Amino acid sequence: MATFHAIPGLEQALAKMLAPQIHEVAREVEREARRLAPPTKRWVTVADDNVRPTHAQAHGQERPANLRFEINSMDWDRRHRGVGPVTYMMSPRDESSRAVANLKNCRCTAQRITDGIARNIHALLPTVTGTRVTAKVVATGRFVVEAEVGTIYPGNLQASGAHYMARAAAAVAARR
Repeated sequence: MATFHAIPGLEQALAKMLAPQIHEVAREVEREARRLAPPTKRWVTVADDNVRPTHAQAHGQERPANLRFEINSMDWDRRHRGVGPVTYMMSPRDESSRAVANLKNCRCTAQRITDGIARNIHALLPTVTGTRVTAKVVATGRFVVEAEVGTIYPGNLQASGAHYMARAAAAVAARR
């Protein structure tokens, strides 16, 4: 019976040789995650003297498309509708927010930013530790975690997760 004895360091050498292929898999996950990542949206007012102060304060606020904007509540909504100090809106004039005063005669829009989350997704270089090769695909920046998994706002308002990172990893694994 023949036996095989690996030369010392063979496993470590193989790990170093496989690192570029592992990095390519990570880059494939990065590309897929960028494709699946939700856009962001930016609150935009008409910027004239008739814009209510709560909306003027929100001007330029950017959120992932699956999350809600945070707008200071109007006093009337707080007193009569039971809305807290902040109104959570998917878009201007969002009736699901349960606000009324913050919606009436609103002329604001939400500007769509296609690569809002995608620009924050990157594959890192693999690291080789002994016989182990590790590659990571990360999403950095504000709200990337909430965009992935969703969140629940006060008043039991929900925002579903896009699950773009999980779906990207699953898609690449299914192709391999």
